[in-house]
Amino acid sequence: MSAPERVAGPSRLALLAEVLLVGVLVCVAALPVVTVLGAAGAGTLVLRELIEEDRTPRVRRFLSLLRVALREPVALLAPVLFLLVGAFDGLALLAGLPGAVLAGPVIGLVLLFGLVSGLRAMACWRPERGWRMALASGTERAGRDWRGSLLLAGAVLVCGVVADQAFGFVPVLPGLLALAALAVDRRSGPGRKRLSSGGPRR
Repeated sequence: MSAPERVAGPSRLALLAEVLLVGVLVCVAALPVVTVLGAAGAGTLVLRELIEEDRTPRVRRFLSLLRVALREPVALLAPVLFLLVGAFDGLALLAGLPGAVLAGPVIGLVLLFGLVSGLRAMACWRPERGWRMALASGTERAGRDWRGSLLLAGAVLVCGVVADQAFGFVPVLPGLLALAALAVDRRSGPGRKRLSSGGPRR
């Protein structure tokens, strides 16, 4: 019996380059704001294809997935709802409304949970599944796998600090968040594969 063959996978340098490319694509596609969920889902899926199938991300492939991701109204409505809740929280704190000091942090935690759920949803989105199923699955995973959710919350906070201190890095941050969401998703799933230069073993 021959020794197990090693499936070729992206090198660390190639993976970094592709993550940076995907980050820029997602950042540009998310400029209208309402398209952020669809852009993130498309970006995460092309990264998954790179890692699992060694399929090099292409702008044409990303745009094709983006069009599919934005066909569902929920993909456009979810970011709007998130922004409205965040704006309400900010206005309540600025206006000094009664109870705002207590409600502010609570709403902030709800928003952070919503953001983590969104990251987990975009990691499991597929064109054939749709966003309703992906969002339901992401919310369920965010609550069940709390360790992975804490990791993603930390990634979000770190990216927030980086964006505040070095604004020039903003275009690449979406790619890093997409990779983090994908890594957490694969870490908790059965038959998970390593995100390494050697790729999985057969």
